Amino acid sequence: MTPETSALPREAQETGRPAESIIGGLIGLERALYPREGIPPFATDRDLHVANGRCAIWLLIDLLRPARVWVPSYLCREGILEAIDPAATSHRFYEVNGDLSVPEDQWTNEILPGDLVILIDYFGFSHDRAIAARAKEQGAWILEDACQALLSSHVGAGADFVLFNIVKWIGVPDGAILRFPESVTVPDGSLRMPSPSWWFKALQASVLRREFDDGVPTRRWFELFRQTEDTMPRGPFAMSELSQMITRKGVDYSVVAERRRNNYQKLLNRLDAFALFPNLDPDVVPLGFPVRVDRRDAVRQRLFDQLIYPPVHWHLDGVVPRHFDESLRLSRTIMTLPCDQRYGEEDMERMAEIFLQSSESPA
Repeated sequence: MTPETSALPREAQETGRPAESIIGGLIGLERALYPREGIPPFATDRDLHVANGRCAIWLLIDLLRPARVWVPSYLCREGILEAIDPAATSHRFYEVNGDLSVPEDQWTNEILPGDLVILIDYFGFSHDRAIAARAKEQGAWILEDACQALLSSHVGAGADFVLFNIVKWIGVPDGAILRFPESVTVPDGSLRMPSPSWWFKALQASVLRREFDDGVPTRRWFELFRQTEDTMPRGPFAMSELSQMITRKGVDYSVVAERRRNNYQKLLNRLDAFALFPNLDPDVVPLGFPVRVDRRDAVRQRLFDQLIYPPVHWHLDGVVPRHFDESLRLSRTIMTLPCDQRYGEEDMERMAEIFLQSSESPA
């Protein structure tokens, strides 16, 4: 199970409470309610469709064979660190501040030609382009991790490779996209399908979550989701044809972007004092609404009790070295309030009110 997931309390899973009162968790399989023509706004003819982000990073390292991979001190262990095979390359951390900015220090002077530098667009907001430019001057390859920025229009500027995660944004059982530059040949025909047992569990979790949202009282979707997260493949594995079809034809991304931005702004109107990003730039479509709050775990549990399930991006204790203290402090106070396209103004108002009550209540 990845640190960003959050377990549903058993009593909530087993009751037949109205699905519309639940906020957060896996997005159920799309119904192709928005049949569309043309290609998605993030698609190009230089995209490789893979099973997940871990596979994409593994493939890129296997292709480039960098001596070192530079990774931020604020990151997803499963998505990035577990994609790096220590037998093939080493990794080094660079510092990330408590506001998710990257300080200008000496680490870029240590970058060697051929190194791979991973820069993350946290929650849909852009990474520091100056850092990317400096790393490229040193001869490094740049991977823009846009897993949290699928629909943000700033993505791709100055990066060699771009990584998108589809599952975080729409209802598909699997899928990520690795975009290649013109200078690098996109691998052709080298991908295999993941284990059928893994993929069918992912599909079943997605379908059952959709049924759950329709009012079917079941907790099976979450158990399956946890199993697929714990056994996520790493290697040269392809996105399924079903996920590719839904990604291309089944979603109106303008609706997704508008709802996410509107919901973010609704939360910002109430929770600006807690917001990690207190300004919603016009080129950003947010993954969620990250907040910093004292007594994070207690506040989060009170949200759980009201059927609101904010994930934590990410738990870092034991993941990054202890001298990256700002990143570690942030990881102990952050959580992400859901603001995706499944929800509307009333949901955001309800969530904001419960959050405020919980954060102001004594421990």
